[in-house]
Amino acid sequence: MSPRRKTSRTVLQQVLLKHGQLCVCAGNCGTEHANRCCGAHGTEKAPMLAAPYPLPLTEHETASAPVSELRPWCPPCWRKAGKRAAELRAELRRQELHEAQELLFDVERVTSGGGR
Repeated sequence: MSPRRKTSRTVLQQVLLKHGQLCVCAGNCGTEHANRCCGAHGTEKAPMLAAPYPLPLTEHETASAPVSELRPWCPPCWRKAGKRAAELRAELRRQELHEAQELLFDVERVTSGGGR
């Protein structure tokens, strides 16, 4: 009698077994889906993806997410959600830079005795 070997599953297979075959974006992609569900199934031509839900703002956070936080996404919703996250990240960075520069060029503070 030969010992049984465990078959290892890919991360995507683990995610699909745990959460099912439907895309979970629930509008996170920016598209309003009926019943808050995309309803997309993976196909051979466009298989589902495993990514955190909701999609984090940085690629590092996405890449370092544990398997337990991954959910199935269809490629179109994943791309749209990634684009929205990148746009939000850029806007937050723009606001940070603007606030930092306001302090550098605060003329009223300098002319009201803050400088020499």
